[in-house]
Amino acid sequence: MPTIPPIRRPPQYLSLYKLIPNMITLTALAVGMTAVRMAISGQWEKAVIAIVIAAFMDAFDGAAARLLKAQSKLGAELDSFSDFVCFGVAPALVLFLWILETVPRWGWMVALVFAMAVALRLARFNIAADEKTTGDPLSLYFTGVPSPAGAGIVLLPMIVSFQVPEAGLQLMAMPGLIAVWTVVVAAMMVSNFPTFSSKQIRIPYGVRVPFLGVFALLLAGLINETWLTLTLMGIVYLLLLPLGVIHHARKSRALASGQLDPLDHDDDSHVD
Repeated sequence: MPTIPPIRRPPQYLSLYKLIPNMITLTALAVGMTAVRMAISGQWEKAVIAIVIAAFMDAFDGAAARLLKAQSKLGAELDSFSDFVCFGVAPALVLFLWILETVPRWGWMVALVFAMAVALRLARFNIAADEKTTGDPLSLYFTGVPSPAGAGIVLLPMIVSFQVPEAGLQLMAMPGLIAVWTVVVAAMMVSNFPTFSSKQIRIPYGVRVPFLGVFALLLAGLINETWLTLTLMGIVYLLLLPLGVIHHARKSRALASGQLDPLDHDDDSHVD
């Protein structure tokens, strides 16, 4: 009986530009790992800068994937692994090597708690993304503090110590306070309170140039007054957290009372 030859399918090709978002993610992962190396050698400022760079790259890889229409399951999984390394493992090890290892018995436990909180936060985010209800205006909010923001907040005492050496010496004398701060930030990431997300940022067309001007000032501040600018950014974000809870509560009440149309919200499929 003659055998039927297997059907040969033509080879599939992928445009190189479709891999750009994954390349950005892998670069962020490399930068996050480099932060650990810098911390091991005692180069604290370079370690923090590496984590900040990873955070900026994390903000652009998802946007690049949507603009290039290159979203994929591989990219989503890769992004989660990269976030865990850059904003979970790296900050935990940096803080441990900087000061937490001087906390008797508890320093390593605190570092583990922070890293595990980031893992739980990312896992919950992935599940929520799969179960997201289309058209729900409340889905535009994050649940808890996002991992890049959490990494920045937990490193805030360290950043302050770079620009105020006297404060740094006082912090070094109170490692227990840094341990408590680390646990508090970890709890904020796995908490259920709503926080603003970038999906809610919509720039009116007429103010696009002033907005870019403000962005240019922010870049100038990061280049010339890095630690002061990062400190102000951290403080502003902390001040916005209660406003996010209040804004979410008002929108929830409006939605429940029928004053807000479930389809009438500021969602944008290519903004993350």
